[in-house]
Amino acid sequence: MPKKTAEKVYENLSRIGLYEEANLDLDIISKSKTIAMEDYNYGKTLRNMENKNYRIIFNISYDSLRELCDQLMRFKKQKISNHQGLFAFIILNFKELKMDWYLLEKIRKIRNENKYEGKDITEEMWKKIEPKIDDYMIKINKYLEKEINKKQI
Repeated sequence: MPKKTAEKVYENLSRIGLYEEANLDLDIISKSKTIAMEDYNYGKTLRNMENKNYRIIFNISYDSLRELCDQLMRFKKQKISNHQGLFAFIILNFKELKMDWYLLEKIRKIRNENKYEGKDITEEMWKKIEPKIDDYMIKINKYLEKEINKKQI
């Protein structure tokens, strides 16, 4: 069975009305971005612990990434609670960030298997995605800062 593309996911979720209109509130975006980055940076400190729990490190990183993407979506005055739909929207509307749809899907599936099927997250799983999550967090944070500053002028 072929994997769903970002375009197909977006089309399907649009058709059933899961994308909703959202306000562009720079104050909320800025506060949410700050909290997401604080959580992410705290998660990074856990990577230096002696007895690491990769599930916790992954979940903090995933939630922080998802939150930044939620805030990014606000600049298009849209929101969605569906994570797959969120990532599809980001891929299609923020091409300049050069994010990989299939990697985001892999990360989302790891999260769902952990949350809904009780599968643990190993060091090997984490190490494969760690550099990209870090890269995406930096890129999205910078993009959000730039957009917030542009709108405030």
